[in-house]
This record gives sequence, structure tokens and C-alpha cells, in this order.
Amino acid sequence: WLKPFGSSRPGPDVEESKPTKQKSISAQPSAMATKPVKSLEAEEQRLHRIRITLTSRNVKSLEKVCSDLIAGAREKELHVAGPVRLPTRTLRLCVRKSPNGEGTNTFDRWEVRIHK
Repeated sequence: WLKPFGSSRPGPDVEESKPTKQKSISAQPSAMATKPVKSLEAEEQRLHRIRITLTSRNVKSLEKVCSDLIAGAREKELHVAGPVRLPTRTLRLCVRKSPNGEGTNTFDRWEVRIHK
């Protein structure tokens, strides 16, 4: 029931066509093929619109990855806008120094800076 692609033997419901019909069929796809090509080019331009948000605790590594991405995009001759640096998020934690709750109420203040 399955036959390999490009099989030379026709199936039970396939009829051989006359040479005149083949000429008219081959002329139509070439005329029709020009219209979808223009729409595919427009879709390709829309597909290359990429926005990437990189986050890290280390600014140097973030800048290195960003410059590598920009260099790779410019090698492929793509339009690059950026990088746009976003404000640094600071996550602060206030933690009790005492492990068991005894003693005076003293706290350690820790913070993590997240760069975007």
C-alpha cells in the first residue's frame, strides 16, 4: 500500500497524460511561482526581527556574550540595533545572624545585583 517516492509504476487510479496537457500544466506553475516568491521575501524580513534579553550577575561576561552576538549578526550582514542596557535589579535579603533565634535581634543584609 505504500510505494517508494518516485516509483515508475502508476497506481490503479493514475492515468497517463497526453503530451499536450503536460505542456499546458508546466506553463502554469512557472507563472504562478513568481507571486509567492515576493511574499516569502517579505516574510523573511519579518522573521529576522529578534529581541534577546540577557541577564547576568557579572557585567564582563554579559558584555562579552553581547559583543559575540553582535559580531555574528554583522558577519551575516544583518541589521543590528543595540545593545540597550536595562536598569540593574538589586535583590536584597535581610537574614537573622543568629541560627536559633536566641540573643539580640541582629541582621545581615545581603544583596544580589542582576544586570540586563
